[in-house]
Amino acid sequence: MSAPDDWIISSLLEDLAALALASDRVSVADLIETLGARGFGPLLVMLSAFLILPVGMLPGLPGVVAVFMILIGGRMITGKTTLWLPGRLRRVHLSGHVLAVSVARAQPAALWLRPLLAPRLVTFVESGLATRLIALILMATGVLIFLLGFIPGLPFVLSLHVLMLGLAMSTRDGLVAFLAYCMLLPEIVFIWRVFT
Repeated sequence: MSAPDDWIISSLLEDLAALALASDRVSVADLIETLGARGFGPLLVMLSAFLILPVGMLPGLPGVVAVFMILIGGRMITGKTTLWLPGRLRRVHLSGHVLAVSVARAQPAALWLRPLLAPRLVTFVESGLATRLIALILMATGVLIFLLGFIPGLPFVLSLHVLMLGLAMSTRDGLVAFLAYCMLLPEIVFIWRVFT
């Protein structure tokens, strides 16, 4: 029997797969509990992946993800390290089958990313200034997705820098955080062109 993979992203996917297979319906509260004490990074990876993978096609999910981003950003900017959720949001459910399919599709990408991610340039992800910047980016992204999530493709585009920031926070990789900051400019140009 092989030992479980202890890399944070792989272990996250394994736990989500186990949760998805255990029930036909998975609540947001179950997802947060499964993530445990891993911090906001893995949660951001999961949320952004939801908008990229098949589960993101579920009606209303972009709005739920947007609220999460706003809440996480708000907690980060006040120095909190755990996520508070209103009861109504904790009771939102996802299909266990769709979650399992999404996790299965994410696993090859996680294996591909593993050798590329490492702790480096941690100032870009862990300094006080970086934390506040990431918090503001998350809140702004959440507001945009919440207000404009009905535009086809927009939640996907806006989830890309959030995925990068989540990976950076999970692995203390400041280079990935810096690349996420750089991604904001083409995303802003994309949004500008949509509305002009």
